[in-house]
Amino acid sequence: MKRFIYIISIGLFVLASCTSTRRMSRKFSEKPEVITSQFSGERYANKPADSSRDYARIPLWNQLAMYRPEKDSLPEIHRNAEISLSLEKNNMLKVIAYQDQEQLDGFEIPVRKRGKYLILENKTRVIPIPIIYFEVKESKEILAPLKNNRIGIHGYSDHTLWILFFGASSPGRSINEYERIDEMERR
Repeated sequence: MKRFIYIISIGLFVLASCTSTRRMSRKFSEKPEVITSQFSGERYANKPADSSRDYARIPLWNQLAMYRPEKDSLPEIHRNAEISLSLEKNNMLKVIAYQDQEQLDGFEIPVRKRGKYLILENKTRVIPIPIIYFEVKESKEILAPLKNNRIGIHGYSDHTLWILFFGASSPGRSINEYERIDEMERR
């Protein structure tokens, strides 16, 4: 009976430590809106939007390139380039880079559509050894269209380790938002 209670309590601990996409989305400057035209060939600035937050400033091209299934080399894209995003068949995001109206390169990444978000990565690994050792590694990345004509990428990672009664956790997160480029600005 004690073993059953211990296993249930470990299971509840694991579930409580997992991060939901809804909770992650509260960190954006604006609330996410429903995915419609935002991923139908709209172009976004490669350079992150200027924000008062002190988070990572990774270009959109480099941020999305990390999730490609094939890891061949890609050309370096200038920070002033425009990045076109198209959601195809609700499970593939097509990414194309443009510079001065000329297409430079592109790739596709698999995504999972969940309501107002596209999940780029969702990995959770749990290693429970009763009383002696317990480890949880979690990594999540979401892409969401925002109401202020931006898109946002929020990344969260956590590594929790318990040995006997001593524990440590190493969380990390990054938030980047990118401005949409209107048709009039391109001309």
